[in-house]
Amino acid sequence: MIKQIYDENITLSDSWYGKKIRAYLNAYGTKYDFCRLFGSERGGYILVYNGTMTADGDFDESELNGFINMLSPVTIEMSRGSALHIGNEYKRINKTLFKAVSGENNIDVSYVNQNTLLDNIFPILKEDFGITEYEAWYADISHRIRHGVSDIYLYKSTTVTKVFDIDGFVFLSHIATAKSSRGQGTAGNFLHWLCGEFEKQGKSVFLYAKDERRTFYEQLGFIEADKEVFYEKDI
Repeated sequence: MIKQIYDENITLSDSWYGKKIRAYLNAYGTKYDFCRLFGSERGGYILVYNGTMTADGDFDESELNGFINMLSPVTIEMSRGSALHIGNEYKRINKTLFKAVSGENNIDVSYVNQNTLLDNIFPILKEDFGITEYEAWYADISHRIRHGVSDIYLYKSTTVTKVFDIDGFVFLSHIATAKSSRGQGTAGNFLHWLCGEFEKQGKSVFLYAKDERRTFYEQLGFIEADKEVFYEKDI
């Protein structure tokens, strides 16, 4: 039986999904309605953050599918995602987990800003990812930064978000460059430099890419670590 739980001291797997759940528990705990934690009798856990559902561990398949159909999340992320049997309102999207590595770069570190100039970062994310809710984005990223879970970087016109850093596993997301500045190698140079900074601390850097972005990361020399799928409601 899948039921809501309020105990944050749970044992999660060492997978990306387990780490993501842990990161959001570290940031929000279980006291907010928009961040809810569920557990199954088989030891699996589900975090529902707003419309995003992330699952880690083992579940009864029919029970999990029933839970998803009842909850109707906007996106579903889980390592067994390809085995789900859900309504056709969801589209299946392939993604590749890359291990990001350092490389040659030519950046002026005086242009690197960390956790500042958030008002300059949002227009880039809005342009690239279609994020339109400024207040919700600002409240989330600033909260995660204050709790030491995430960081956000701006280098000239390129932005990168460190979603979490757990047990030496650094996960990056929302990598974007303003359209007017693309094609100049800014993102690649900054990613190579940023990875180098983490590597100096003995940490490994990872990111997910949809199929249309695979070539970009392959050209940077990033290493394919895994392939997964996630489900997104076709709204």
